[in-house]
Amino acid sequence: MAGTIDGQEEGRSGETDPQTLFFEAVQLHQNKRYGEAEDRYFQLLQHLPGHPRVLGNLALLYRELRRFEEAIQCCRQALQETPDDPLLHLNLGAVHEEQGNIPAAISSYRKALELEPANAKALNNLGKILHRQGQVSEGEHYIRQALQFEPEYPLALNNLGVICSEQGNNGEAMDCFRMALSFEPDHVGALYNLAGMYNCQGKTEETIPLLQKILGLEPGHTLAEHMLAALTGETTEAAPRPYVEETFDAYAWRFDRHLTGSLQYAVPKALGEMVAALLPQGRTFACSLDLGCGTGLAGEVFRPMSRELHGLDVSAKMLAKAEGKGLYDLLEREDIELFITACHRTYDLFIATDVFIYIGRLDRIFVGLGRCAVPGAMLAFSVERCSEEQDYCLRPSGRYAQSQAYIERLARENGWEILSHRQHGIRREEGQWIDGDLFVLQYPFVEG
Repeated sequence: MAGTIDGQEEGRSGETDPQTLFFEAVQLHQNKRYGEAEDRYFQLLQHLPGHPRVLGNLALLYRELRRFEEAIQCCRQALQETPDDPLLHLNLGAVHEEQGNIPAAISSYRKALELEPANAKALNNLGKILHRQGQVSEGEHYIRQALQFEPEYPLALNNLGVICSEQGNNGEAMDCFRMALSFEPDHVGALYNLAGMYNCQGKTEETIPLLQKILGLEPGHTLAEHMLAALTGETTEAAPRPYVEETFDAYAWRFDRHLTGSLQYAVPKALGEMVAALLPQGRTFACSLDLGCGTGLAGEVFRPMSRELHGLDVSAKMLAKAEGKGLYDLLEREDIELFITACHRTYDLFIATDVFIYIGRLDRIFVGLGRCAVPGAMLAFSVERCSEEQDYCLRPSGRYAQSQAYIERLARENGWEILSHRQHGIRREEGQWIDGDLFVLQYPFVEG
């Protein structure tokens, strides 16, 4: 945020001069008194119409308020006065990125770099966005360049750590997160990422204090709250929606390759075989609902046996990947329980592959599915397995597991019959299979 302006005029008697107005606007802006700050910026623009620094700050204010169109308009108006200002192109790119207009964001960041090749912020932002689009090598290149120009840049160090972690380069990843924290000890992203690294190594004693520090800095940080519960033995009923959304939005671009490759995930194929074995030859489902459809891995298996296929997920980026595969007749972004509670459609197949690992207590899910199931509908799903002494538990991984006894009781109490059950490894982690169960249930036919 610019702290001074040039070209100011002398204030007339009884009026506040533009420099004082600008100082007041910046102070109000920094204190998040947005309405008053906006008024001051407007007063300034009466004195200095089209002033690029004032418009630039006003754009930042609108961006913070998520008034993206107004922010873009301010940036573009400022660029009419100073088209070669890399900061304005950088800020315009940030607005486009938050708005979800990725091509426009990339274009703005590249323009900023064309004007100022050593701009570390533009390099970092471009690298981050390219990485999230799956252009990993190019993204890493730009972030490393940012660190060449600004070695003590916590945000770029954190982003490089994420890339190294995804590549399995855990040593460098941890070095990046620690270095980011040495320059900015309260960097919440680096704290959470370092906690995740420790947790993957089973270092609970190192993980918990980091999560507690995050919650001290940001009370209500849902990701840290969920992981802290998982590590301290608290079993909640379900993962918070923001936890699931943020986890899978960040994971979407590499989800298929990582899950089916590194983790040797084959649950959709196995469930598909179980359902196909129960279907009379030539029969297909009229309308199937893929709960927590993700990128469509289950859709690829169940599309051939469904005349119509709908998908449901809370992650916008996972849904975008699924839409690109052209498998689904309808895709909706919604929480499963909310959707099935309010649903006015009926289905004859429900699919839930690796979905209940983010929902511990399934009682309301089973009730809701019964409301929108036609007689004879099937429910095919996977769970991670916990001991029979518990209905469900929250594991240190942040995922839930359910017992076979719990599933059997839910089926019995809600009118579902278990047609098929198979023990099955869900995925490989640290060289070991996660034990799980696959079920196919059927809703009763109406007698008579």
